[in-house]
Amino acid sequence: MKILKNLNILYVEDEEVIIDKYAYFLEENCNELFIARDGEEAYRIYKENKVHLIIMDLLIPKISGIVLAKKIREEGSEVPMIALTAHSDREILLDIVDLNFSSYLIKPVLRSDVMNALEKISKKIGGGQSIPLPYDCLWDTKSKTLFWNDESVFLTRRELKLFELLVEKNGIPCSDDEIFFYVWGNEFDKIITNSSIRTLVKNLRKKIPTELIKNQYGVGYKINF
Repeated sequence: MKILKNLNILYVEDEEVIIDKYAYFLEENCNELFIARDGEEAYRIYKENKVHLIIMDLLIPKISGIVLAKKIREEGSEVPMIALTAHSDREILLDIVDLNFSSYLIKPVLRSDVMNALEKISKKIGGGQSIPLPYDCLWDTKSKTLFWNDESVFLTRRELKLFELLVEKNGIPCSDDEIFFYVWGNEFDKIITNSSIRTLVKNLRKKIPTELIKNQYGVGYKINF
């Protein structure tokens, strides 16, 4: 579930009692929570903000949840979506499958049901090819590419190795010895010093949000999850 702490969730629901029941719970498990009370507002929020996950009631005013999901999918988005519905008829289920919802939950929904759905999605995101990072950054594990504000960041070979190590450590500080071995492990003929690491980190920070990499004094460097 730790991966959800870096995600922005859009919660679409028109019943205030239900919003009050789940808003605090969702805020506790994500980076930022956006709340929309109808389909038009939800679509506007989705277009104006970076949204990583959508939880939506299918029966909402102005634009239904199914129509909203179709608009989003027609734009080529693969953002994970969880459907909340009071019905489980065949037509709705076919739409949910066709639109590639990650989960659907039948109302009334227990918090444990929401937690299980979020856990399922977090495993999918964590085991997939893209890892969301703070400050609007994204790490693609397959291509080993760093994205910042949807733009790829050019990294040198050593910068790439360092960043890959920091992501793999998932917020745990990397010591100088770990960095030496991972970045320069096959260059036994070179003389590497602590200043080599500081220079490498300094150059990397010039290309990314400065606060993304933290130096925990006396321990090492880490991604600031």
